[in-house]
Amino acid sequence: MKDFNMRVVTRDLTQFSKVYVIPLGDWHIGDRMSRLDVIQGYIDWVKARDNAFIVLGGDLMNCATKDSTPELYDDLIRPDDAYKIVRTMCEPVKGKILMIQRGNHEESIYRRSGVDFMDRLAYDLGDIPYKPNGGMCALWLAKSNHNLVFSLYTTHGWGGARTMGAKVNKVEELAKGVRADVVILFHDHTANIHFGNTQELPTGRMTYRRPMYLRRTRLMYVNAGGFVDYGGYIQRKGYAPQDIRTPRIRMEIKKDGENEWHKDLHGSL
Repeated sequence: MKDFNMRVVTRDLTQFSKVYVIPLGDWHIGDRMSRLDVIQGYIDWVKARDNAFIVLGGDLMNCATKDSTPELYDDLIRPDDAYKIVRTMCEPVKGKILMIQRGNHEESIYRRSGVDFMDRLAYDLGDIPYKPNGGMCALWLAKSNHNLVFSLYTTHGWGGARTMGAKVNKVEELAKGVRADVVILFHDHTANIHFGNTQELPTGRMTYRRPMYLRRTRLMYVNAGGFVDYGGYIQRKGYAPQDIRTPRIRMEIKKDGENEWHKDLHGSL
């Protein structure tokens, strides 16, 4: 029996040979330290480019309640009002959102009341694929009649981590359980990109009639950034100030020195 939650999100982007994917999460709208101006800058950047897309990774809302970890009296607005801001900001780029996930802050509301704001957002924006616990995207790109499929897996994240090494290790642990070209983890509010490589069988037609050679495959590990300024519980608990930004992922079809088409992965901050 097939599990619908495991269904891959597919997108035909064969009109492009190069696309950008921006992982956006940890907005914490409602928190007085949330940087709406920076978030809007990323949304405007995506809106201005036909080949740019977004993954929404949760914790878009702070969701403070009287018995939650977020501090009720520090929040500027109610969760319902925070949701309206999130929806308004996402509306202009709703056709560019590949997938929506639920963060631990929205999870706190869901556990207490059964109300899932991120499920509601996916529906309100036009039935965008909703993967609360994590999901895989398969993106078809094309160049000169050559098609390649780029895979991207993301989940919100878990636990606490203070050092960069601990945050990077969490992404690598995630990548042990799922095989994708790009693996993205939110939650830790720290923007970072690093790469790994695997040796694999060739991806084209295979035959025992001629020699085969292992092919090196590049993998990208991404820690998505956050959008909460320094202060409040971040300062009180001794966390270091963070950059208010998130990585930009580029996926492109290129030819290598042997005149073979391959996937090119690049990330920038």
